[in-house]
Amino acid sequence: MIMKRVTTLAAAIAATTMLSVPAQAQEQVSIGTSSSGAGPYVNGALMADVANKAQEDYSFSIQTTGGYKDNLGLVLTDKVDFALNTLIDLSFAYNQKGAFADSPMAEDFKDLRFLFVFGVVPHNVFVREDSGIATLDDIKGKKFNINVPSSFTHGLNLELLKAAGISLDDFEPGTVSTGQVFDEVQNGVFAGGSHVYQLGLGNAQRLSSTMAIDYLDIPQEVIETMNASYDGLLVPFTIPAGTYSGQDEPVETFGLAQVLFTDADADEEMIYQFTKAFWEGLDGLQAENTSFAGLTQETGAKDYGVPMHPGAEKYFAEIGLR
Repeated sequence: MIMKRVTTLAAAIAATTMLSVPAQAQEQVSIGTSSSGAGPYVNGALMADVANKAQEDYSFSIQTTGGYKDNLGLVLTDKVDFALNTLIDLSFAYNQKGAFADSPMAEDFKDLRFLFVFGVVPHNVFVREDSGIATLDDIKGKKFNINVPSSFTHGLNLELLKAAGISLDDFEPGTVSTGQVFDEVQNGVFAGGSHVYQLGLGNAQRLSSTMAIDYLDIPQEVIETMNASYDGLLVPFTIPAGTYSGQDEPVETFGLAQVLFTDADADEEMIYQFTKAFWEGLDGLQAENTSFAGLTQETGAKDYGVPMHPGAEKYFAEIGLR
């Protein structure tokens, strides 16, 4: 089953990134994801593949980016047509809250438009078994990765550490991307990392099959403290036992709703075609990747306080959810 998924994913990424001569009538559409190999990159490739197979007017391709925070600016400056992000960042940017209130682009954030929620992804704190780390507090004095400073995950980790009573002076922070961290942990550069990625991510599975890795619980009181800063948008999440080699017990953490977004000027028909292709192809996506597990149209179309793009709205109106 794993080999089937790897083969299918490789084909999807190849189909959405390879240089080819498109049909003359096809319009090229770029989707901002994240670093190569990270969860958003994988998810974007699968969604683009589904959309390309469902219609012939548009050719959807993924683009690597510096992370979710970069994606906001890339969409608003027309560097990509639409992109992936967390519901938290999209909501905070549109409503000019937190760090987004002081951004030079603060006024531009009102042009952001929501497509739909495409999944809920857990936050993962994982460490080498030989690191001696059994709780969050044990990272003190260790080399531990918290992602690149420009990423959403880095900011999330700062809130996590603050809620847990840990300062950056208590350990040696690493700043490599999710796509790089697994090799760095395997090579002994870091004792572990704190990252957002889908259940059963291939790189994470390969690491746990190569060496002993422990996944840590995040205490409920830490999550509650964090949620005071995130308007309650963090949701409880359980990583089922057996998701990774040697992980015999369920792991309690939190999850983040993942969204697709664009700007107010994005082509309505293009967004409609992509939205329609995604939801009509959801069964196949769920069979290929756990990021889409448990997703319903009702969850995807819910009003989260950011205006929905008319193209997405058109599709949800057709199925009775608008």
